[in-house]
Amino acid sequence: MSRVDKRPRRAARRTSGAEPVPVPVPVTGSDDSLGEVEERDWAHLLPDLVGKIAGDLLSDDVAEYIRLRAVCKPWRSSTTDPSTLDPRFFPRQWLLIAEEKLRRDGKPERFVNVRTGATLRIELPNPKEYTHHGNTEGLLVLWHSLTDTVCLLNPLTMAFTDLPMMSTVQLTQPLGDGDDNGDGDVIYYSYCNIKAAGVLTDIDNMGRPRSKPTVVLSLNWGMIRTAIVCAEPGDTLWRAVDMSCAGDIECELPAIHGGLAVQGRFFVPNRAGDVLEVEVRPQPRLTYVARQAGDEAQSGLNQRSYLVPSGNDVGAGMLLLRTWGPGNVHYQAFTVDLGNRRLARHEMGGTDTTVFLPSVTLRSSAFPNVVANIAYLKRHMKALMQGLYI
Repeated sequence: MSRVDKRPRRAARRTSGAEPVPVPVPVTGSDDSLGEVEERDWAHLLPDLVGKIAGDLLSDDVAEYIRLRAVCKPWRSSTTDPSTLDPRFFPRQWLLIAEEKLRRDGKPERFVNVRTGATLRIELPNPKEYTHHGNTEGLLVLWHSLTDTVCLLNPLTMAFTDLPMMSTVQLTQPLGDGDDNGDGDVIYYSYCNIKAAGVLTDIDNMGRPRSKPTVVLSLNWGMIRTAIVCAEPGDTLWRAVDMSCAGDIECELPAIHGGLAVQGRFFVPNRAGDVLEVEVRPQPRLTYVARQAGDEAQSGLNQRSYLVPSGNDVGAGMLLLRTWGPGNVHYQAFTVDLGNRRLARHEMGGTDTTVFLPSVTLRSSAFPNVVANIAYLKRHMKALMQGLYI
């Protein structure tokens, strides 16, 4: 049965969870003695104080929160267990430096913090069983070869979320080659068609989910056939997302490649440079949230569009990049203003961000081997995943 669980895997090499030894603290007195030594029992700090410190660390980086919980049992009991599909514990800043095939030499995988350049070494599940297909907000998208199931893995907590088999994704799409008889062509999508994923959550003011999360996959088959499907943990089938609102480019669905998860929402771009969002209630569907306007509104048939994190510490913004020309060597960047439902031109210069298409944004100053304030083209992503830039 699909579930969220915490499987017995070895995670990052962190501080031991053994009870700490009381720390002697020298105390000076007013007399002529050398001073007495006071023993302070750090393990038994007030739970509210531990919780406050943990919350401050969590707001900066979930890795620091996990390190605090690893110190001792009393500190763990004073904080929330992060081994659930809870967006507060998503390792959004951590990037796995690996391609589709994971290491098979028994050594831990390398993770890099895109904001600070810090590095973690983490042992992942058996690579003979799991294949890596990208990430969403730091969660790894894995496919299990024996069960055909997709799963999400939080690499810092080793919490798994099992999802339906890819063999259940069977979508009927219009036949091509001018066939207008109304029949459809059944497309069987597989794990190799996964281009992006997201976790949709209804979050309260404290950042906690109000309801069960929904996982979304953006799929591509061939050049123009695209699909978006969704499922909740525990489901046995993937549900198709209605994309009919986006069928306005020469009477065909736009070639949507990928997508981006941002704080419990999932967005996709089309070739024309518009931004759409996946909504799951009352029925799964795509809706427009921002459109190109004025001189920027073009057909988009000779262009590609990508959504990437803004890299801004304030809020959870995203950028839209449109590429064109032979090899897609030219690009324009836009800020996606969700509040005003519009797109505004964005200049990369002086932003301290470097983009690797299709989906990674680094803080330029933390990585001396990358060129600052530019967007690397899609073919450079492979070199990034091999660790050639970081």
